[in-house]
Amino acid sequence: MPQTGIIHILDSTSNKPRPLTLTSNVLSTNDSNARSSLASIDSKITACDTSSLATSALQSAGNSSLSSIQGSLSGTLAVSDSSAQSTLSAIDSKLGGTIATSTTLSVSKSSTTVSSASSVSSGDLSLAHNCSSHRKVSIFGTTTDTSNNIEIHVSVDGSTYYKYGSSSMYPMSDGAFSAFVEAPFTHIKLKYGGSATVTAIIAGVD
Repeated sequence: MPQTGIIHILDSTSNKPRPLTLTSNVLSTNDSNARSSLASIDSKITACDTSSLATSALQSAGNSSLSSIQGSLSGTLAVSDSSAQSTLSAIDSKLGGTIATSTTLSVSKSSTTVSSASSVSSGDLSLAHNCSSHRKVSIFGTTTDTSNNIEIHVSVDGSTYYKYGSSSMYPMSDGAFSAFVEAPFTHIKLKYGGSATVTAIIAGVD
């Protein structure tokens, strides 16, 4: 036979034991403090608007700044430097005219007929041409002797003459001869290699 008895529990309000009673064989408990805490937590969760946590929330200040930047970049970027523009305009005006030079270039040249239809013999020298102010000299003329060469002789004092290296002229079949040489000397003559009638001119340019 089952034993029966009375179970006592401590009443937290009065701090006294009191009998535990069952209603319809169901044990019920009532903890007002726990229920109050749970109700507070539930109210806070309910009050929380999860939509406010979305990353797409409106940021007015940020949107305003971005709109301002977009407006500045949508047009044409122009740089104005008045100092540079003034300088370029001054250069352009100077280049628009005609460039003029005030220096007049002059060329000094002279010539001497060192033999004028002259009858010459082998070893004869022509007259001299003063080429002290010339850089180059040109020699040309005609001769009736087409078998012998004509040598070029030069001097640095107008008195003593020397054969100018291997510079010699060999007349063409029609008797014409010519040469073009540098002039690091002051005077020049021709030396004929045979008997002939010769006309010779020496011209120089500075």
